[in-house]
Amino acid sequence: MVFGLFALWAGADLPFRGEGGVGSGLLPRALSIIIIVLGVIQIVVTWKDRPESTGTWPIRDMVPVLIGVFLFAITIRGHDLGAFKVPVLGMAVATPLSIILAGLAAKDARPGELVIFAVILTAVCIALFRYALGLSLPVAPWLIGY
Repeated sequence: MVFGLFALWAGADLPFRGEGGVGSGLLPRALSIIIIVLGVIQIVVTWKDRPESTGTWPIRDMVPVLIGVFLFAITIRGHDLGAFKVPVLGMAVATPLSIILAGLAAKDARPGELVIFAVILTAVCIALFRYALGLSLPVAPWLIGY
């Protein structure tokens, strides 16, 4: 609900109506209201029928996923971390690195399966985002120049 209220506030200056009828603020405002309404429904349902606890949520299971997302963000286009500069590694390195690290969060993960999955998913991501959608994501600038 807080996110919906923030989005509603942040998009308040966008026009609701334009010359053609629909303005650029219609969709953000509608989505913000939907998020707020769903939050209210969730709170009411939770207060009405208290569900049983599903147990604990160990932080150590989330750490590999967070590290994978962080490494993907700083390696795909490179990043300057003050004294340390991460080079642009592109999707060919950032995607499998992220997939393998995030896959380590699963207790039943097998390294061989993770590597195969990472290679296949990397190929699909490169084909989809770089070539099918035409996004300007670097693939392997250290190897093929783009």
